[in-house]
Amino acid sequence: MADPAGPLRVGLCGLGEIGQHHLRAIRDCEAAELVAVSDLDRDLAERSAGDGSASGAATTFPTSVYTEIDQMLAEEELDLVDICLPHNLHLPVALSAIEAGCHVLLEKPMAIDTESCDLIIDAAGRKGVRVAVSHNQFFYEPHVRLRQLIEAGDLGEPQSLYARLWIGGKYRGWREDAGRSGGGLLIDAGVHRVYTMLMLGGPVRSVTTVMDSPRSEDGFVVTLGFASGANGVIQGAYHGPEGIFDDRIEVLASGGVAEVRGCEAFFEGDLPDGPKLRLRLDGTWRDDPVDDAWDASVARSVDRLLTAIATGDEPEVDGQAGRDAVEVIQAAYRSAETGSTVTLGEGGQ
Repeated sequence: MADPAGPLRVGLCGLGEIGQHHLRAIRDCEAAELVAVSDLDRDLAERSAGDGSASGAATTFPTSVYTEIDQMLAEEELDLVDICLPHNLHLPVALSAIEAGCHVLLEKPMAIDTESCDLIIDAAGRKGVRVAVSHNQFFYEPHVRLRQLIEAGDLGEPQSLYARLWIGGKYRGWREDAGRSGGGLLIDAGVHRVYTMLMLGGPVRSVTTVMDSPRSEDGFVVTLGFASGANGVIQGAYHGPEGIFDDRIEVLASGGVAEVRGCEAFFEGDLPDGPKLRLRLDGTWRDDPVDDAWDASVARSVDRLLTAIATGDEPEVDGQAGRDAVEVIQAAYRSAETGSTVTLGEGGQ
């Protein structure tokens, strides 16, 4: 590990689409310094090390380039490793980084199953390093504002929560391989809906699910029973017409109704400009002025998590929060496979 008094010395693994967003966020973070990148595509790594984008040319940052993560860990003095790789690689790379004495920041989902999450958490505890998970929509301002309204009691008691993800056209590449992704749509883009429901509704105690093909699903409906007594539904499918992308959150409470119109949908360009958060209070609908963008939420997530670790604080989304989301997803798969409700134990969430 490098000097703890200075900025975090960060190594970034994986320079695909989300890796490029993490790269820019690390470089913009005052608490961090990007000292190394690793990707199997050396040309991409070299261009990214040049100016932080896949289209870069000149090397203007003192960033080392690697195609092998183990070599990066052996040769660089790193404080933290940021992991933006296919889901099945999160566990082995995180364990290698932790063994080298590094904190880890994992892109969502934390891992492909709760057993892997536990191995990461336990290894970090033994080494005295921290684990953070980039649940970027946890930092999306309309979601933050909605959580504040719920916690303040302005909406009354939440009764029903709804989250949906309707997509036209499947994600391709490694995401099509259930062995690499850990499942289908639910564990990939659907994980955003899961952790946002936990953010707004609190701990989940029961999960009941129907899916077209569990663990390689293109469509699903997940019903949640919250510890509070509220219920929730997460619905997702790839079966829409080509080009559609519609994700939204709705909360029905005893004193009001709230709707967040997308996060990724605005990023995908499927929604026109307009209010991100709408509220019905005292019998009247109104638009809340809060605004944000998907890419800004990713940057904010990376910045806040890195800054927390750099200052010795607990990350707002730590290993346990990452595990909680994966636990709900795994329960959903078991429910779909068995046709029964899965109850989560008190020792989980």
